[in-house]
Amino acid sequence: MKKKIQSGKITAVFVAVCWIAYSFSYIGRLNFSASMAEMTNSGILLKSEAGAVTTGFFICYGLGQFLSGWLGDKVSPRYLVFTGLACSSLINLAISFGPPVALMTVLWSANGLSQALLWAPICRIVSDRVHTSRRQKACTALATTMAGGTLFAYILSALLISAKGWSASFVCGSVCTIAAAIVWIIVTTKIEKDTEKNGEIEEISVRIDEDSGEAVPHDEIPSNFIKLLAVSGLMTLAVASGVQGILKDCMSTWVPTFISDMFEMNSVVSILTGTLLPVFGLFGPYLANRIMAKTRDELSSLFILFVISSAALSMLALFGRFSMVVSIVALAVTYACSLGQNMFIVGTIPMYFNNVGKVSMITGTLNAVSYLSTAVLSWITGALVDTAGWGIVMTLWLVLSAVAAVSVIFAKRRWNKFRRNLF
Repeated sequence: MKKKIQSGKITAVFVAVCWIAYSFSYIGRLNFSASMAEMTNSGILLKSEAGAVTTGFFICYGLGQFLSGWLGDKVSPRYLVFTGLACSSLINLAISFGPPVALMTVLWSANGLSQALLWAPICRIVSDRVHTSRRQKACTALATTMAGGTLFAYILSALLISAKGWSASFVCGSVCTIAAAIVWIIVTTKIEKDTEKNGEIEEISVRIDEDSGEAVPHDEIPSNFIKLLAVSGLMTLAVASGVQGILKDCMSTWVPTFISDMFEMNSVVSILTGTLLPVFGLFGPYLANRIMAKTRDELSSLFILFVISSAALSMLALFGRFSMVVSIVALAVTYACSLGQNMFIVGTIPMYFNNVGKVSMITGTLNAVSYLSTAVLSWITGALVDTAGWGIVMTLWLVLSAVAAVSVIFAKRRWNKFRRNLF
């Protein structure tokens, strides 16, 4: 067990640095999707080629999550996060020179591998250093990094594209990620050293027999990782993880292009319109916490969030093509729910495995499913838009959200039993 940070103020600084590192990484990844409408409108890329580039990113990001999850439980998270941000900075700089499509695909795929080194190690370092009593607040704050990073990326890209062209957004991504890397390594190194010297060891909670008052041994934890996923219900929950990734990343990737195509907006306006999603998204984790306060159960809360997103996507499929306001509101509600879903699936739930040293591995595995699913749907979305139009894409998003809600129901019984037995 690692020593925990004692001071609430130091904990806040620590979480803030984690927030900066991950939200700034979004500037170095979503600048491509924010620039995609301009790049396709100017003839640099076809929509199918843009879909291939983003698919390469998500495949490598997804596969990289397995590596990141494994490394995150064995190597210092500080070094992994710094390496990921620094490499992403170099790749963004290379993309700014406008390489051929094939090389652009290779480079952006490598960016996926680099950025895969961030989330699972951040979850591991938070579970190691933040006291359990403060952990849910930390998870909630970190869940807003997706919305914050998306907002920064879209606003900066819109301003830079308008003033300097699409390549400037990648120069900005390079500067922001290397700045975040430097701040990360300096601050976390100091805090970890101070915590090892002055921190406290947190007692592991145990179940107490009501009659004898003695500790009850936990049920044996499966040593086989696949069996652990099956017994805990996380194998079934992986379906929901895949869908929330699609609703969070695939959808937000294509929103500027969707607005541009459906309502004939120019590239800059469509990007700025897309910033409404992350503004709404900032409230997603807090909505999830409000629901959690009522249900006191992660999976029940998760189910409610998928029901809400399914209702919003129904509105999008039925009426979105007739009104930009309806489309944006429906997409924004869905995006906000996806961030709440993300907080539970790859934030709160993996933290339960801190006592058995599997936080990073569980996080990495569920995140891998999320982004591999996003990779497949990003390619499918590009192909469907070119061949069948946006109507079929909106219906597909609705069906997937409903399927995820059902998967949560099936996972709930196993997870609750596993959680009771273990904790």
